[in-house]
Amino acid sequence: MISQYVDDELSPEKKRDFDTHIDSCSYCRKALEETWTLHGLFASAERSPAPYGFVTRVLANLEGKEELRLRSRLFIRPYLRWAVQVALALVVMTFGIISGNQFLAHRTEPVEQTAIEETFSLDLFQATPPHSIGGIYVTLMRSRHEK
Repeated sequence: MISQYVDDELSPEKKRDFDTHIDSCSYCRKALEETWTLHGLFASAERSPAPYGFVTRVLANLEGKEELRLRSRLFIRPYLRWAVQVALALVVMTFGIISGNQFLAHRTEPVEQTAIEETFSLDLFQATPPHSIGGIYVTLMRSRHEK
């Protein structure tokens, strides 16, 4: 609070508390005296003009650093997005595996082998399944050519 006190930025209540503390604390009183001395040195120092182009160079240097910071943020952003997508996909897959295992663990009736084979039967994907009209026609046409 010493700098705020010297710059007269404290509220009246805090200023009163600060004055009370300074009266009782020799360490803070010494720090306040050193700050007042330093403040007086800066206040009495001569002001000299900055060299020609100094402000322009400083501002250009700041703009370059800001541009570099912006580039680094834009470079990291796609990797961060990719990492989030991968993490989300892993969470969804893990949830699916766990819920599937829970579903199968609570199943009480045994599944017959034929039911599994019918479930995964590829007859549905054939152009002319054997028991369809197209399948019967193809079978009849083959038998004519064999005779």
